[in-house]
Amino acid sequence: MASQREAQQPVRMLVGFDGSEGAYDAVALARNLGPGSTVVLAYVLPHEDPLAHHYKLLAPDDPPVAQGFFDRAVATLDGFETELRSYVGASPAHVLCDLADDEDFDMVVVGSPHRSALGRALIGSVAEALTHGSRAPVALAPRGYAETAPDSLRAIAVAYDGTPESDAALRQAEGIALATGASLEVLTVVGPSAVVPKVLIESRSPIPEPYAVVEEAVAGVDQAVEVHAHELIGPIAEAVANACEDVGLLISGSRDYGPLKRVLVGSVSSRLIHTAPCPVLVVPRPT
Repeated sequence: MASQREAQQPVRMLVGFDGSEGAYDAVALARNLGPGSTVVLAYVLPHEDPLAHHYKLLAPDDPPVAQGFFDRAVATLDGFETELRSYVGASPAHVLCDLADDEDFDMVVVGSPHRSALGRALIGSVAEALTHGSRAPVALAPRGYAETAPDSLRAIAVAYDGTPESDAALRQAEGIALATGASLEVLTVVGPSAVVPKVLIESRSPIPEPYAVVEEAVAGVDQAVEVHAHELIGPIAEAVANACEDVGLLISGSRDYGPLKRVLVGSVSSRLIHTAPCPVLVVPRPT
């Protein structure tokens, strides 16, 4: 039986690229997330005014494109259709957010500028702005991902609790699983019997009964996808992160919309971004 949800397979991805190690981590993640998709590599030249809003697209025969700046990244994306862009006049976060808003991107992919003591991602200013202002899903590659990235995704985890946020995350997870052949691990967290269970993704929606919603979620996934359900016990972010040691990607829904109907990352998703041992994809709440 086909899924009753519309699986979201990435077709067109925007990758923030500045030539750094973190940028190549993002390229490696894009390669694994969207086989056969179009990848737009966007470089924003540093600007002395971080508050500048006006920017322009440079011509292909201008530096840095003309100087081979993207050559290594394009080689990594062999087999993908790639588009190279360079911008000047505003901050990278501002340009990437604008592009995510104005163009039909299925996903924005960025790398982490730092490595923590455990080798996990520490979100930087560009990723922070995107996860609080993008209309498209945002994927964050942990620092060093390019060095250890598998040839393909084998397993994808999704934090699920039956809310609209987690339904959107599940649709995205199902679509990537269909595109990559990965298995799907549906994670839900329950608390001790004496404690009212918390939802995985913070929401104003009523708290559903966890056992029933995870069974319904698994039953609705396309039969072409190998899917497993896991009921976890413990603090939400810690339990989910600890369950992701052997998965290639964790997908989480965003908390809510702000006044401009843009994604706002809640405390659970924020902790997952910092602590999960794998790349994290944050999916906007559906309209």
